[in-house]
Amino acid sequence: MKPVVLALAVMLAVPAAAAAAPNEPADPIRVELNSAESTQGRCRMSFVIENKGEAAIDSLKLDFAVFGTNGVVQRRLVAELGPLRRAKTVVKAFEIEGDCAAIGSLLVNDVTACAPGDAGACLDRLDLASRLTNVRFFK
Repeated sequence: MKPVVLALAVMLAVPAAAAAAPNEPADPIRVELNSAESTQGRCRMSFVIENKGEAAIDSLKLDFAVFGTNGVVQRRLVAELGPLRRAKTVVKAFEIEGDCAAIGSLLVNDVTACAPGDAGACLDRLDLASRLTNVRFFK
């Protein structure tokens, strides 16, 4: 093969190979447990949710398991965090029975709804953080 033809063939093959490469991971959905305050026998947990992607998320329902400070599951709940506009940050608050001081950790057990998209893919996109030093927030 002539050098010019070989160089042209290589230049044309590189974009094709890049297109055939596995998909890049989707933009993360950052969920931060920002605060928890006890009020009237309930715990109000505030979350900061950031959709870092260029596509809106119509629905994002997370299945939470709340563990006590002793490591025992205290309750489960499903919370809707959507809708999330593209490249937008929002704050959502949820209340559960009991004192916040009794919460040791919060597990995102599963994603029960994610639209548009696949719930499993949305679970993989979650980037979790907690500002509460005494509450672990994980998946």
